[in-house]
Amino acid sequence: MRRSALFALVLLPGLAPAAEPAPELAALLKKAGPYRPAASNLAWRQIPWEIDPTAALKAAKDEQRPLLVWLAGGRKRDGSPLERC
Repeated sequence: MRRSALFALVLLPGLAPAAEPAPELAALLKKAGPYRPAASNLAWRQIPWEIDPTAALKAAKDEQRPLLVWLAGGRKRDGSPLERC
């Protein structure tokens, strides 16, 4: 009996239908719609960024494309690309 009750407690929440978002959230998302960027403006997110410089150089040579290098940090900085306020 205890085993079936435990099974029901674990299984039942997964069978419940997904809850609708709160009305305030739905209204906010509707208002934000015109200001959200289009998919064409987010194409830069599809760029395959590389962390390893040798892998990036090899990929650039194989594809015969230029290599963009973004360096951050420097003297008295921890390597964060954004400076602290």
